[in-house]
Amino acid sequence: MVAGRQVMAFVSALSIVIALAGAMPGHAQSWKPQRPIEVMVGAAPGGSIDLTARLIQRVIDERKLAGVTTVVVNRPGAGQGIAWAHMLERAKSNPAIAIGGPNLVSNPITGLHSINHNDVNTLAVLFDDYMAFAVRADSPLKSMRDVIERLRKDPAALSIAIAPSIGSGAHSGALVALRAAGVPVREARFVVYKAAGESIVALLGGDIDVVSGTVANFPAHLQSGRLRLIGVTAPVRLPGAMAAVPTLREQGFDGVYTNWRSVIGPPNMPREQVMFWEETLAAVNRSDEWRRDLERNYWTENFLTGEPARKFVADQALQFRAIYGDLAPAK
Repeated sequence: MVAGRQVMAFVSALSIVIALAGAMPGHAQSWKPQRPIEVMVGAAPGGSIDLTARLIQRVIDERKLAGVTTVVVNRPGAGQGIAWAHMLERAKSNPAIAIGGPNLVSNPITGLHSINHNDVNTLAVLFDDYMAFAVRADSPLKSMRDVIERLRKDPAALSIAIAPSIGSGAHSGALVALRAAGVPVREARFVVYKAAGESIVALLGGDIDVVSGTVANFPAHLQSGRLRLIGVTAPVRLPGAMAAVPTLREQGFDGVYTNWRSVIGPPNMPREQVMFWEETLAAVNRSDEWRRDLERNYWTENFLTGEPARKFVADQALQFRAIYGDLAPAK
């Protein structure tokens, strides 16, 4: 009888050990990258998409989360589709991921590239990002209301810079703002640059009238006194250096829009690799460095993995049809 109890106790203890082992993260034993990781960016250096990749790279490398180094590879063009296509090709022989965002759901509508959110693996959604509108400090446009009044009279009267493509967050934020104010967006004049940094240089050089871009692109330029922010797409004013910038709501039109950033991989990625990336990116999100970066760049945490991340992107695809649905495909 005692022996029977001992056997039962042993079996019970063994079951607990097996259960605990199954609950523990498995990527350390099952898969880790053996070569440097390539992080594909569909924009030129200098914008917030590139910044996102380089901040992820820094945390992974400094904390040795992957056991190998990471390399950021810039492949701008085709609504970030060139970078995503490069990621899919490179992933056949090397560990490769890419930065994702609104173009994943807008490209099928605008016709910029065929790759969309159904063609990739959403490893994580990272954060939301608000858009801002900037003019030169000496511009006669003192507010977003001034911009709207000009565009209501003539939708093509002002050139609006966006980056890195049609269908990007910068483009989407501008469309939401103009639609909210009753401006015919089909007739608006958008000028596309490869990166937000290039669009700001063009603004400062007098080549365009207004820049639409993520808030993170502007603080350094505000300090120089050469440009002025005239509105943000946030529901309430942002903190810190952005506190003086009025929302679009304050100026009479409900143009609220949040950009989002994600990390994507190839669609056929084995489960153990998906687990590795979900756990690695979760570690990045928990890090003090990343938390400081979120605050510094006015990013709002929206970290999701697994089914919640995929559902979020699928919902975004539906929303973007409302934003772009009546626009002709880009040529």
